[in-house]
Amino acid sequence: MPNQLVVGLAEVKWSVVQEDVLVAFSLGSCVGVALWDPVLRAGALAHVVLPSAKGRPWQDGPGPSREPPRPEKPGKYAATAVSYAARCLTLIGGDPARMRVWVAGGAHVLRGVTLPGGDIGAANVRAVKEALKREGFPPPREDVGEDYGRTMKLYVGEGKVTVYSVSRGEREI
Repeated sequence: MPNQLVVGLAEVKWSVVQEDVLVAFSLGSCVGVALWDPVLRAGALAHVVLPSAKGRPWQDGPGPSREPPRPEKPGKYAATAVSYAARCLTLIGGDPARMRVWVAGGAHVLRGVTLPGGDIGAANVRAVKEALKREGFPPPREDVGEDYGRTMKLYVGEGKVTVYSVSRGEREI
């Protein structure tokens, strides 16, 4: 029987328990980022809320060679979320070069709310992809954009990610 671990807003959770399923619900403009190491059979899932912390550079996270910050909510911003999730897995022997990466969410669901560079969902997706690249990850599989919310699940034992939406059902990405 799977053990479901809910990854709330601005959280990052990881697991090596093969029965665990990491779940991020209600990914509208937020972005779920899943990392999975096939050798360790360990995974992490972040629930990113915002692209960056304008005016707070310490929150935007380090490069791959520096120690990550330890914010209260490491998943709040793209760079800290990716850095923290990567650090959780590399501390137990994970290698970003061999990890599989998935990204879901980033929809344009908040009509009338935009950033200088466009809608928040698109900005979140761009920031997450930039953070993944900085950390040395391969390009992600993705289900992003459009105008509907999603639920993302990472099956730790299988290294499988599914995305569910009310209008489109569930599918593996």
